[in-house]
Parts: sequence; structure tokens; C-alpha cells
Amino acid sequence: MSHLADVSLSAVPLSAPGLWLTGFERGLLLAGLALAIGGLSGRGLARNYKGTFPAPLPEPWVMPGCLLGMGAALALIVTALADSRLAVNLARPFVAGPRSSATLVFAVIELACFALAALLRRLRKPDPAVAPLLGVVLAESLRAHPEGLLPLAGALLTICHLLPALIWVGMLVYVLRAALAWRADPAAMRGLIRLYGNAAAWLFAVVMITGVLSAVLLVPLSSLLTTDYGRFLIAKAVLVAVAAGLAVAGRISLGRRAAPDAGPPRVTRLECAILAAVLVVTGLLTVITPPAKSIFG
Repeated sequence: MSHLADVSLSAVPLSAPGLWLTGFERGLLLAGLALAIGGLSGRGLARNYKGTFPAPLPEPWVMPGCLLGMGAALALIVTALADSRLAVNLARPFVAGPRSSATLVFAVIELACFALAALLRRLRKPDPAVAPLLGVVLAESLRAHPEGLLPLAGALLTICHLLPALIWVGMLVYVLRAALAWRADPAAMRGLIRLYGNAAAWLFAVVMITGVLSAVLLVPLSSLLTTDYGRFLIAKAVLVAVAAGLAVAGRISLGRRAAPDAGPPRVTRLECAILAAVLVVTGLLTVITPPAKSIFG
């Protein structure tokens, strides 16, 4: 029997409600992580603005992001305990160590990391909160599909893809909030968004390069259009391309907006919505079995 047939036997069909539920929970977890870690990155970026601050910078949404992540991790734990057989099938390809129990084990670790980050934030220690948030990124990377196919190197590849993507999304949310606070000063608002655009260009380049490498590892070219994983991967790539196009359009439209109450460009707000959709699709991709087989068996 071919390895593609083996994969089809182990994969959970898209018609299974538990697959969509778990994928949505993973998407929420990534969204919470993006708000927290991307918000801290966005504030750090905004502080590099060279002009006069027309208004104080807003506080990053670290606590809301941690609470959203905690809720998603707790939901993943409940889902895994409610249907352990489904959780086993959604953990494929198995990663070293937890193997079939990876869904539950990593959800518990992520819940603890989010809780620690929330506690540190409550104690008004935002910078130390970065460490447990990075712990969530590490846990997701060790649980992700590339790690099951290419141990250690797969986790490193996922870190290099996931972390810039989360910073991109969360940083955009923060910059939009800061731009709204600065809308009375159009020049400062445009300068802040341009500062974000320069950073986003580098983040986008890293996300694209590592995304292509992950796709090559996970999906044989012949399976790109014939498997659920391949089709969802194409959908994700299209959404990322649309977000990149909106980012360029937002940069172009900045020079045409001089009204004091204009706020950030509408296309930039739409870019934020598209990136949120990317996180949802990414969550679904984590529970769909890729058509590739482990390089080391």
C-alpha cells in the first residue's frame, strides 16, 4: 500500500465536526498569541518613531491575548479528553515524545504558558511575559506537522515561519490602534504606518520563504490539488497574497489622506481582517493530515 493510502486511513474526514472544532480552537489560540506577542512587538516598533508623539501609545493587548489563548487551550484540552480517539488521529503525523497524546500534552503546556504570561502582566512585568509567550510558540512548533516529518529541523522551520507571522498580525492590530489614537496628527499617523510597513515587508519575506519550504516538505506537488491539505494550503497562500497586496495599497493611499479625522486607510483595516482569516485557516491546517510521509520513518 502506498504512503498516500496510509495517510488517508489515518486522516480525519472534513465532515467530522471535531476536526472543525479543534481547528477553530487552534485558530483562536494563534489569535490570542498574536495579540499578546505582536502587541508587545508593535509597541516596541512604535517607540522608534522619530517625531513627536501626538498622543500616548495604547497599551498592548497582552492580557486579552493571554485570556483568549487560555480559553482556546482549555477548550483544546476538553475536546481532546471528550474524544481521545479523534485527538489521536488529529495528532498525525506523530511527533517524538508525546506521539498520539500530543494534542492533549501540548494544550496543557500552552495553557500553563499563557497563565504565567497573564500573571506576569498582572504584576506589571510585560517584558518577562515574553518568555512564556515564546514558550507557546515553541510548543506549537514541536507539535506541528513539520516536526512529525522532520524531527528538530521541522520544529525550527515552524518557529521561523510561525513567529514572524504572529508578529506581523499582532503588530498590525497594535499599529491600527495607535494610528487611531494619533489620527488628529495625519503626518505622525502616516509616519507610524510607514514604520510598520517597513517592518512588515521583512516579516512577509521570512513568512513566504519558510512557508514555501514547509509546503515542499508537507505536500508533494502531485498532491497539491488532490488532497484536502493541499487545497487548504492554496487557500492560505491566496489569503496571504491578498493581505500583501492590501499592504501595498495601504502604503500608496497614505499620501492621499490628509484629513485630520481620516484615520488609517481602509485597506489597512481590511488587511487586518484578511490576516485574521489566515490564522483561522492555519488552525484548520494543523488538524488536517498532510500527504507527505516522515523522512526518517
